[in-house]
Amino acid sequence: MTLIDHLRPMGIQCGIVALRDSASGIATLANRADYVDGLSIRARPTWAELNTVRQICRQRGVDLVHAHDHGSQYVASALRFVSPSLRAVMTFHRTLGIETEGRRNRTRNALTLPLIHRVLTASEERRKYFIDSTLVSKNKVAVIPIGMDLGRFHPNRAIRGVIRERLGLAPDVTLALAIGHFGSEKGIDQVLTAAAHADSLLGNQPWHLVVLGTGSADQVATLQDAGQRLLPGRVSWAGFQTDVTPWLQAADLLIHAARREAFGMVVIQAMACGLPVVATAVGGVPELIVHDRTGLLVPPGDLDALGSAIARMVASPSLRHEMGERALGRAMQYYDARECARRHAALYRELIPFTRSALP
Repeated sequence: MTLIDHLRPMGIQCGIVALRDSASGIATLANRADYVDGLSIRARPTWAELNTVRQICRQRGVDLVHAHDHGSQYVASALRFVSPSLRAVMTFHRTLGIETEGRRNRTRNALTLPLIHRVLTASEERRKYFIDSTLVSKNKVAVIPIGMDLGRFHPNRAIRGVIRERLGLAPDVTLALAIGHFGSEKGIDQVLTAAAHADSLLGNQPWHLVVLGTGSADQVATLQDAGQRLLPGRVSWAGFQTDVTPWLQAADLLIHAARREAFGMVVIQAMACGLPVVATAVGGVPELIVHDRTGLLVPPGDLDALGSAIARMVASPSLRHEMGERALGRAMQYYDARECARRHAALYRELIPFTRSALP
């Protein structure tokens, strides 16, 4: 939705067609798009279902379809058989091999990718992975990072005292934040282990870790037990938050110890709020953080190194301030949602070989 929010002011008409949601299920998005249509069709549609989508495209004057998952990828490519003038773009979001590995995925990609005009990824790492995992031409795959709404994610130190009061923390306590679901992929368990090592290096220095996120009942119990054992009195569990913005604005640093990461959206959100980030160098994360300039990167799995990096950051307010300022500058320069939308718009216009009022 952030992309649509910034494309529409450029004069690009944007609609949302949800293949597996009813119209009422996506009605809340209606005021953020030119139109919304909710359908209930399969990832591999019947001819009648495909014709329904074709009719929507005709009625709405659609020039280009942008797909965001494997089901819509299949539909977008199939539409080109019945509407050859349509242009099709897809964004590959996945960290795991859910949409690339196995016979079914390989077959779908072999059938559909020749009909897709461009494949977009958010990082160079995902671009290389996608090219290596499919038969797609490397010239067809481009990188456009995910943009952040800088009107929403920005520094706001006024919220600092509010969050600390909510947590019962003194104003001088350094607040570290970890955000992610409780599956192994996001590495919250690694954050706890590394934070315990950092605590042993910091002595009595006042600092606190807050974890935002949730998981299954077993995952919650396991991680909270580990937190109590490893960091007694040093960790709070804030649960799932629909809006992480005030937490990022109130924190002093973000710890991101993912085992896998296609892009690292929370890293950019933190940078946009002026936070330095301590992170494992996995997936697209090393493309976001400039080591020793906007944050600290450590090798995947080296939890002692991660703990030492956390301790270094917690122990030095001046280091956090300098890195946070540079992180904010980098977020503003490279990851502004408006620039992301401009790059998408340029791609769309490049692919449509004739003038249409929808793409002036």
